[in-house]
Amino acid sequence: MGAGKAKGKLIVIEGLDKSGKTTQSKLLFEFYNKLYPGHVSLFNFPDYTTRIGQEIRLFLEGKIQYNNEVKHILLSANRWEKKSEIETLRNKGNIVILNRYYQSNLVYGLSNDVDLDWLINLDSGLPKEDIVIVLDIDPSLSHKRGIENNFILDEFEKNKDFLERARKNYLYLAKKFNWTVINSDHDANSISQLIVDHIKNK
Repeated sequence: MGAGKAKGKLIVIEGLDKSGKTTQSKLLFEFYNKLYPGHVSLFNFPDYTTRIGQEIRLFLEGKIQYNNEVKHILLSANRWEKKSEIETLRNKGNIVILNRYYQSNLVYGLSNDVDLDWLINLDSGLPKEDIVIVLDIDPSLSHKRGIENNFILDEFEKNKDFLERARKNYLYLAKKFNWTVINSDHDANSISQLIVDHIKNK
């Protein structure tokens, strides 16, 4: 990659809530933006700025009820809203960092007893990622961090048994789809270095 010009890549940061995804996505953005200024983009999913994103926020906060299939259709639709933008940026040579992507839908959908093949089909046709990094955290610690920091726990976060299932499914699907798992029970800078080293090796 030449100075000031990055090769277009999609890098996904995944994991349970409070596993450090947002922090690590920002650190990764800052790292690459120093190398390739103006050629790095960061997306956060769900994207609550859209009309569909607002609907997702409502059901996560328990203000509106949908069955599991509708919830995961909405989460998928939120990504489809950004499909063209992501494709355009990658085609321009940008490194595109995704704080959650369709992998979350597979994990959380499976944890909600939704059929895996059905979930895969929802996002079939979205831009394909190059690397998936899963930040692995003990579900009890995830739950504890949310409470200690006075976060309002959403529908998925407030149920510790659900978080246990989600973690098992992250590890199961990581093996199935060759995602990289990194233990996130370390300081942020150490985890960031592990992520960068892994991406370089890829």
